[in-house]
Amino acid sequence: MLAVVAGMFLAGCGGGDDPGEDNTPSVTCSAANCTGCCFNNTCQTGNTASACGKAGAACMACNAAQVCKTDQTCGADPAGVWLVQPTSAQITPNNNGSAWDADGSAPDVFVEMLCPGATASTVTPEVQSYTPAWTTGGCTATAGRLLTEPWAFRVWDSDVSVNDTITAVLLYQFKEQDLATGRVTLQSSGGMLSITVGVRKQP
Repeated sequence: MLAVVAGMFLAGCGGGDDPGEDNTPSVTCSAANCTGCCFNNTCQTGNTASACGKAGAACMACNAAQVCKTDQTCGADPAGVWLVQPTSAQITPNNNGSAWDADGSAPDVFVEMLCPGATASTVTPEVQSYTPAWTTGGCTATAGRLLTEPWAFRVWDSDVSVNDTITAVLLYQFKEQDLATGRVTLQSSGGMLSITVGVRKQP
């Protein structure tokens, strides 16, 4: 009789939930419950460089030259100062069928430029080559200006009397991607086949 009663008691106990267990369904971080970004299924504020994002998207880690902007996307700090510097170019072998220089030598190439917000132009050193390269010379501007106002430049062949224009004045509008990659290559214009320009965040 005691065995029967004990069996009934155990069967009754085994059929219920453990009151110590948390049976609350798990919640998935998403746009439905997170205005910031999601990391490891946890909602983050989404306004820091290490966890940037909004509307429940996966958090992004901004790179060293970026900040989490007010729109909660990674990008260049608008107040940060950047150096714009031509690094290399390719020049056509002749100037509309004539030699660049009277002695038939390669052109003495330099780049004149004006950064947004600047009041005076700057120039690179002269390099005598059809494929000139530079490690100095450039201009600076804030990212805010570079992303909203064009950079202006012209490529010249330096001569004793009058400089030859390799290109007319050209304008280029930098993009966030250019600042992220640190360089951009622009294609043919006038006597220039291409020019590569570096962009580097200043301390």
